Amino acid sequence: MSYNPPKNQTEIVGYHNLMSQENWSKLHPSIQKRFSSQLYESVTYKGEMTEIYLSFAGKLLAQCCRLIGNPLALWSGTNVPIEVKVYPNNNLNGMTWDRFYKYPNHSVNRVKSVKCKQANNQLVEMVGFGFGMELDVTEKNQAIVFESKGYFWSYGKLKIKIAKWLSPGHTVVTQRAISDKRFEFKLEVNHIFLGLIFKQVGEFE
Repeated sequence: MSYNPPKNQTEIVGYHNLMSQENWSKLHPSIQKRFSSQLYESVTYKGEMTEIYLSFAGKLLAQCCRLIGNPLALWSGTNVPIEVKVYPNNNLNGMTWDRFYKYPNHSVNRVKSVKCKQANNQLVEMVGFGFGMELDVTEKNQAIVFESKGYFWSYGKLKIKIAKWLSPGHTVVTQRAISDKRFEFKLEVNHIFLGLIFKQVGEFE
């Protein structure tokens, strides 16, 4: 078992080399721009999560995951204001996605992860203490879709896959253009035994 270190930023030209040219060409132009020419620009998106759902198991998992950082939103809610800051991460040669959920009845919930590519051109999302998930990138109805392939823990050159039943579950993240400036974000996580444990839907600009 070997760990592929993230690529250098200069080697990464965007997400178009993670999917077929045909699928890339089907993406909405604003999505293409966001994941190519704007890929390494620091940017802040502001919006609202119209729905944040956590099942009972999801709430337990979210609290447990605080031990390795804060990779998951902690509470259910509706119409929750959110701010997302995206900026370069020099340590992993990727981009940090720093999310601030502003629940009305809780303190600000900060959720942070880093998307980067490994030397084998595999896109991964790292959440802290060596934990991460491998992602496939596809297109569906002009939207870009990130779909989990599996979860792992890495330390140095060691990389250990996490069994499906021990992982949060099959994760699908969709970003769909509403206009040239606004987009919809959708997240669903389905556990192999527990079913839907996380769901988020929101709009950003």
